Amino acid sequence: MRVSYIAVIDPGNINAHAIQVMKNVQAWAGASEDFELVANLSQRDVSGLDPRRLAELYGLKRSFALAAYPLRGVYGRLRLDLMQKWFFRLAAKRCRKRRVELVYTRTYECPRYTLAQGLPTLVETHALLENIADPRGFKTSLDHPLCLGLVTISPQLAERYVQAGLPPEKIIVAPDGVDLDAFASPLDKAEARRRLGLDPARPLAVYAGHLYDGRGVEHILAAAQVLPEVDFLLVGGHPPDVARWRERARAAGLANFILTGFVNNGLVPAHLWAGDLLLMPYGTSCPTADWMSPLKMFEYMAAARPIVASDLAALRNVLTHGVNAWLTPPDGPRGLVEAVRVLVAQPELARCLALQARADVEQYSWDNRVARLLDFARRRLEAR
Repeated sequence: MRVSYIAVIDPGNINAHAIQVMKNVQAWAGASEDFELVANLSQRDVSGLDPRRLAELYGLKRSFALAAYPLRGVYGRLRLDLMQKWFFRLAAKRCRKRRVELVYTRTYECPRYTLAQGLPTLVETHALLENIADPRGFKTSLDHPLCLGLVTISPQLAERYVQAGLPPEKIIVAPDGVDLDAFASPLDKAEARRRLGLDPARPLAVYAGHLYDGRGVEHILAAAQVLPEVDFLLVGGHPPDVARWRERARAAGLANFILTGFVNNGLVPAHLWAGDLLLMPYGTSCPTADWMSPLKMFEYMAAARPIVASDLAALRNVLTHGVNAWLTPPDGPRGLVEAVRVLVAQPELARCLALQARADVEQYSWDNRVARLLDFARRRLEAR
């Protein structure tokens, strides 16, 4: 099938959105006979599309064709909206000229242009309809006969769109995933710590991801105060957030609360392999707590280390307490502290949780995800 993925990207972006898009693009390239990423970016970011840099930043191993339109910021901030519309119009016309059989996008405004060009379109969302800038326009696009369907990352999010009037048969739930190739040659704990310069003897709990509010970083800090015998390693984060938490740790006199700052996606596995356990203490204040599907969850599972996560319904779509993870009450450090104590003290329990998580994650590869989406799109096309 001839497929185009249309995206608005920043090649230097390190947030989960950019990583998710690029990992999916790689998988679509592998599943399609003829694939192209059509991207809108700023002129200064054109150099960031160097394949080697993309591979390092996002941990990519598969190349793909790319058509870049450096339109963002051409006439300054005041014309950003106009440039966005211009890009979608040009991208849709390019896809029509290439006789694309399927357009895939995570950009809500894009479908109105691809559908107007008669292009079958599949749209992915990670947000509630009411949180999108133009919910009425997006809903109109979803109702269009050539809109093959909506991809949601959880059953909870799918149900919200059903309540908004979208037919259930037009929705497919596809949780986020993981690049299993990146975890195919695991390091043992000692070697991972040697390479990263970490203490080989002390228990180590690792958190990977951004340091935004709602991620439970404050609970990790509190746990570090209660458990001075355990090191807590936080991998990632924007510089201002890293500086803020580093200052809070310094003020608390903590030597066991360690922040690395940003690391390339390709280096994340080594940091996870270094850990005795992996932390995911989301709070209910996280904006997407009710329907999320975190990238880090699948990377944690692939790393084959025991996971400590908040007991939230969206996470229970994948994780089961005492089976492939240890779930704790959200919004406080007490459960996190207890979980760390239990898993450090019971290495056999920790090993069983980790092995089951590693077995369970096999179904969540990006390649498997795209294969399901491609099958869904084909069935929807045949049903037209």
